[in-house]
Amino acid sequence: MRKIKLFSAFTLLALLLSASPGAMMTAQSLAKARQSPPIPIEVDGRTILLELGKNVHPQTYDLLSRDPDFASRADVEWVFVDDMWVPLAREGLIEGAAPEKEPIEELLPEKVPPPGPLYIPECRITLNVPAYGQCWAPWGSAHLFNDPGCSTMCQAGCAITSATMVFKYFGASKNPGQVNDCCGSNSCRSGCGLVWKCAADYCSDSKAAYVGYYSFYWSALCGLLSQGRPPIVKVGGHFVVVYKDMGVNINDPNDYYIVDPLDGSTYKKLSYYTTPSMIAEYRRR
Repeated sequence: MRKIKLFSAFTLLALLLSASPGAMMTAQSLAKARQSPPIPIEVDGRTILLELGKNVHPQTYDLLSRDPDFASRADVEWVFVDDMWVPLAREGLIEGAAPEKEPIEELLPEKVPPPGPLYIPECRITLNVPAYGQCWAPWGSAHLFNDPGCSTMCQAGCAITSATMVFKYFGASKNPGQVNDCCGSNSCRSGCGLVWKCAADYCSDSKAAYVGYYSFYWSALCGLLSQGRPPIVKVGGHFVVVYKDMGVNINDPNDYYIVDPLDGSTYKKLSYYTTPSMIAEYRRR
């Protein structure tokens, strides 16, 4: 999977339009895709056709349909992430401000955040997600799903440990070792990887229901936290649980605190790791 540094750039998709987290393509949206013509964009001197339902998010397509000049804006860079073309703001530019203007700090000497959807005080949310470490005793040395052919929990148990933390937040009683045992007994696995839905169905004490596993977008974090659903976020080959949103800049990884199953810590920010790529979502059953 391609890694894109987003620490100094924010996703305009999440800035300009809100999306329903975890929503999959419905029959209605697929029908819409068939009626929607491709939209061309220029990337590094070549023409790319954005086709709804194939290589562009519906929110981005709707934006381009309403504002054809958006694709050619000088402050927009197009990148290909998780099989979708996504617009990013180029480094150093602030949405709504011309490049030649002074830095926002000089325009706003009191450091008051500019108005707009990036800065949402309502997103100042903290969920009391319990912390577990995948290497903690007594489960750290156990093999995933109790299969000797798989790595140990300490080596690769971040998904199971993250799911356990969310289940526990919803009221389940199992610890990571018990969830690992349960997932092994109920074949909640694909090879040595966790099957998210099966884990909720069989190993959450009927406290959690699976919603989806989908491509990451920034506004999903505030949306999920506001609904009391701690998002499990994939960062590189690792999974962490976001439990706190500062509400200052929702498209900045420094705005979020995580519970890291690697060591059970709660002091790290999402920026500690590489670019987020996926979200696993559960809801309270």
